[in-house]
Amino acid sequence: MTSDFKFRARLLSGIKRYFSDLDKLLVTVVTILLVAGLFTINSATKSTEINERCMQIQIAAIILGFIAMIVVSKIDYEKLSGFSVYIVIASFVLLLLTAIFAPEINGNKNWILIGSVNIQPSEFTKLCFAVTMSAHISRTGEEMNKLRNILAVSVHFLFYFIPVVLQGDIGTAIIYMGMFIVIVFVAGIKYRYMIAGLVGAIAAVPIVWSLLKTYQKERILYGFYPERDPLGRGYQPLASRMAIGSGQLFGMGYEQGIQSQNNLLPANHTDFIYAVVGEEWGFVGCIAVMLLLVVVVVLIVRNALRAKDRQGYLICMTIAAMIIFQSVINIGMCIGVSPVIGITLPFFSYGGSSVLSMLMAIGLVQSVCVKPEKPLKFKFK
Repeated sequence: MTSDFKFRARLLSGIKRYFSDLDKLLVTVVTILLVAGLFTINSATKSTEINERCMQIQIAAIILGFIAMIVVSKIDYEKLSGFSVYIVIASFVLLLLTAIFAPEINGNKNWILIGSVNIQPSEFTKLCFAVTMSAHISRTGEEMNKLRNILAVSVHFLFYFIPVVLQGDIGTAIIYMGMFIVIVFVAGIKYRYMIAGLVGAIAAVPIVWSLLKTYQKERILYGFYPERDPLGRGYQPLASRMAIGSGQLFGMGYEQGIQSQNNLLPANHTDFIYAVVGEEWGFVGCIAVMLLLVVVVVLIVRNALRAKDRQGYLICMTIAAMIIFQSVINIGMCIGVSPVIGITLPFFSYGGSSVLSMLMAIGLVQSVCVKPEKPLKFKFK
């Protein structure tokens, strides 16, 4: 009896300590986004045959995601970093095998089919990237700006970037690039390296363009100029603009959207879910969703500034960058200012892999969420 009592006391003490350190505001805001996303997915798919399946998968992903978030938050990322080399190699192999053997879906080979479930490995390797790259840069210490370290970090990045490009997933490749740019910037890389990288990227544009497939070029071109092919590649962005515009200030009402309820907007529960928000919740709803995403990013950055070490700081900033780039690109797709490149809206769009990986990312932030006596201060060169 005594041993049982002591065990229960330790368990309750551990749970209490865990929740005291938890960033409860961050979890609350994320939960609001997830619930709002569920309602929007239900509305977007209400008149289709996939409604029940989509809701079941999304709810299951959210439940599993919260469990995974708790598990990840209890993992010591510093100890995990000791396996960085193996994590990078495993991620590279997984992404490369996906590029080689995965079936082609909408021009991309980035989904693994396991029975009736589709899994997108590149969503989960973003977390691996955040951990391994932050560990790598942290180990360089004050020698971050030595050329050999810059080259080593760049090669590290390419182990993730190249296989994603080979999958044909330009959208996810851009997210990885954005995460990499942010992490080296906040790590204090000298501006001359940033400028050299920018010049190199600009010089590579013609080469990259020549390597793109026809449908990829059309996505980019008609994403900016949808009027050139209003019934083909330009249809999605045009229909999305129309849906958002028709919502005006307060929207047409839940499950009352013309585009969303009559299947006139393709992918309205995934890539173009923000258009459903605009049509049914109006301008006010769109702003509310944007503000919630901004709050999530601000809270993650706050945790970064409170981190107990440099690696924790870099992990949080990388996760914040991932959410920023995905949100900006997705919303840009929906309002017609960026190409249609298949990026979901964080915590909101339908997608088991997306939701699960995002909640695991929040778990990674929570693992950094400690309460040191004095927050670390970082110097930028």
